[in-house]
Amino acid sequence: MYVEGWNVHRVIRPARLANAVVERLLLRILEGEFPPGTDLPPEAALAAEFAVSRTILREALKALEEKRVLRIRHGRGTTVRPKAEWNLLDPLVLSVQLEYESSPELVAELGEVRTALLTLMAELAARRIHPPQRELLAVSLERMRVAVEDPGPFHDAAATFTRTLAEAAGNEVARCVIETIDVPYGGQEDNPAKLAETMKLRLLLAEAVHATVAAGPGAPAGSLPVPAPAASSSPAAPGTPVPAPATAPGAQPLRQGQVATVPLNRHGVRTPMQSARV
Repeated sequence: MYVEGWNVHRVIRPARLANAVVERLLLRILEGEFPPGTDLPPEAALAAEFAVSRTILREALKALEEKRVLRIRHGRGTTVRPKAEWNLLDPLVLSVQLEYESSPELVAELGEVRTALLTLMAELAARRIHPPQRELLAVSLERMRVAVEDPGPFHDAAATFTRTLAEAAGNEVARCVIETIDVPYGGQEDNPAKLAETMKLRLLLAEAVHATVAAGPGAPAGSLPVPAPAASSSPAAPGTPVPAPATAPGAQPLRQGQVATVPLNRHGVRTPMQSARV
């Protein structure tokens, strides 16, 4: 099994080959080649077009059915479902949309959800956090400060910050949603200036979240000093541990109703295969 267009000597396992077909099909659906409500071509035609076996193609179609992108009716064909029915939080569906469709509305909505969940977790953690978690939260925040101009370490530190916050809040569901929204960091950003700006905004949000936790339950609401950003992209991650002050100078607690949205980055998704054969 080889993939042409990347490296003709590269062997691709069936599962990975099916994933490549899933991504390619999803991209063509997003581009409008197969609009919602229309039927896909017959399996034999699609398998020949993608140069894969019928078994691989059926695996790919089944995966898209599980993501609620397709509706398979045996003996009646496969239909593209309306986007409103898709599982938008499926990592692959989300990745392809962010990378290839670049919908400002989707980016804005994800940013709002992410920030609101961080706000909620901060308020829960303010009541439930334990001393070791408080220390780790401060250390990971300091790593974010140190790595604010270094995307890879910044992302690692930000991930540690979010996990620690979720553990302190006692809400693993919120953590899973945020990690799904963030999508595995690909380190690919077309505009370094936008990347740097978004990393700084994410750091400001982390500072405000940490201030909320440090203030404890019932503390007076503060205002988050984050300007409303233009839709763009960005990542987040940690670096080298260095103990730091509990809160940066001027950071204010973040409370419900005072949510400042930080734009998400468009993470890299590997280019879909051009052709493959089994």
